[in-house]
Parts: sequence; structure tokens; C-alpha cells
Amino acid sequence: MDTLILLWQLLKPWLCFVVFIYLCIKMTGWAKNRKAGAIAFGLFFQMILPDPSAESTIEAVAERKQEVKKQQDGDKEPKDEDETLKLP
Repeated sequence: MDTLILLWQLLKPWLCFVVFIYLCIKMTGWAKNRKAGAIAFGLFFQMILPDPSAESTIEAVAERKQEVKKQQDGDKEPKDEDETLKLP
């Protein structure tokens, strides 16, 4: 019985590693097919794991939103032919 326990303790890290690799391959396949399970798995871990560059990500998203808003506002304004003559 002691040999089985010793064998289990020796193989447990390798079995965990193989299961982890299998899970990664399975999730990659699901993500390529856009399965709901892969999306839910990704969202779940995104909520749990910390983002090391959260501040820079938030700033980049805010800048993009401002650029899009400026482009949309610029498209709505009537265009004058004499815009080149106007001074700021």
C-alpha cells in the first residue's frame, strides 16, 4: 500500500500538468469556434485575475472613445466650402 501512495505522490504533478495541457488545448478549440463555454471561462478568469496594466488600459479605452466621439461629431456638422479660410 505504501508503494501505491508513493507512486501517486510521484505521478500527481505530472498528471496535473497533462490535465492542464489538455484543458488549454480544449479551450483553444472552443475559442476558435466561439463556444459559450470558452467565453464564460475567459470572462470568469478575467474577473478573478488582476490586470497588471489596468490603468494604461483604461486610459487607452478612454482615448479611443474620445476619438470616436470627435469623429462622429465631426461627421454630423455641416461642411462649409470656406472652412479653409476660417481662423481658429
